[in-house]
Amino acid sequence: MGTATTTHAGSRTRRHVAAVAVLLALAGCGAPHGPRYDIPHDAASGGQTLRQAQAAIASIPGLSIDVDGGGPPNIKGNTGYDVRVTVAPGYRIVDGPALVTFLMESVWSVRTGYLPNTQITVSVDTGDGPEFDVDAAATEAGWVEHGEPVPGQTSFSLVNVRTDDGSPARERLGDWPGDVPDVPRGVTAQR
Repeated sequence: MGTATTTHAGSRTRRHVAAVAVLLALAGCGAPHGPRYDIPHDAASGGQTLRQAQAAIASIPGLSIDVDGGGPPNIKGNTGYDVRVTVAPGYRIVDGPALVTFLMESVWSVRTGYLPNTQITVSVDTGDGPEFDVDAAATEAGWVEHGEPVPGQTSFSLVNVRTDDGSPARERLGDWPGDVPDVPRGVTAQR
């Protein structure tokens, strides 16, 4: 009986040690501090807040846009943004390159949260509207080399624009947070 208690207590101690080790590893204690700890965030000045960027983006007629990002880095130290554009019934995008450029510059100008050090993803859903290829628009605007279209879908497209150090987009965007872009006119039109 004494042996069982000792074994049970020893097992419990090993479980506690293992649990603490896991928690320390998840918290990064004892681990070398890598790039994820060096990511700029919450700039004191410049740019705009996420709420201001969302309001400016939402002012484009015929589009609803959801911007998600700026959160803490993942376990690999990656940060980014997802920009989801939905075209309202009765509207179409007529200047895709201007839209993509505005979205990229708007996200880069957000000073609250973390700098997107990996990528900015832009997706467009036209619903029952005319087909639109955001990858082709991003290519035409010079943000990416032609990527891979989403197979078998005509109303949805997406593009991943790399924003890691040394990427062409990062060089083009410049210092973070960037300047607040003007809202472009004539990006959408009624059908």
